[in-house]
Amino acid sequence: MSRRTRDEVVFGLMRAWRAARLQTDLLDDTAFHKIGINRTDGRCLDALSEGPMTATALAQACGISPNALTTVVDRLTERGLVERVKDPTDRRRVVVRLTGLADHISTQLYGPVVQWSLRNFEKYSTDELELIEGFITSGREFQAEHVRYINELELSWNVPDAPATDGPGEG
Repeated sequence: MSRRTRDEVVFGLMRAWRAARLQTDLLDDTAFHKIGINRTDGRCLDALSEGPMTATALAQACGISPNALTTVVDRLTERGLVERVKDPTDRRRVVVRLTGLADHISTQLYGPVVQWSLRNFEKYSTDELELIEGFITSGREFQAEHVRYINELELSWNVPDAPATDGPGEG
C-alpha cells in the first residue's frame, strides 16, 4: 500500500507521463537525426509501422496535407525507406509501405526499446496490462479530440488581470 495520498499519486502520475512523453520525443528526435530525416518524416514512418496505407490515410494519420505528404513520401522514397506499390486488394489504388531497409534500421534503433518493454511487461498481470492499455488508449483518443479543439480554438493573447497578491512570506 502506498503512503501517498491519492492527490500525490495523481500528481506523480501526471508528472511521470509528461516526462515520459518528453523522453519519447527526445528518443525519436535522436533516431530521426541519426537517419537524416525530420520529425514529420519520422511520424510518417511510425504510422506506416502499422502497415501499408493509402496516401490519404497516411496524411490523416500524420496530420499533414496531401500535398505535404507527397513531398514527405518523395523524400523517404529517395532514402530507400518507403515505396509506393499497387494495393493488393484494389490494383487501381497505390499504397505506401515501409521497405526492408526501413525495418532493418528500425530494429537497430528501436529493437532495444521493444525488448525492454517485453521484459518490463513480465512484472505485471494480464489484468494490470489491460488497465495500462486502457489508460494509454483513452489518453490517445482524448489527445486526438484535443488536436481538433486546438485547431478550432480562438486563442487569446490578452492576459486577464489577476488580483494582486502578497509575495511569498508576506502577510
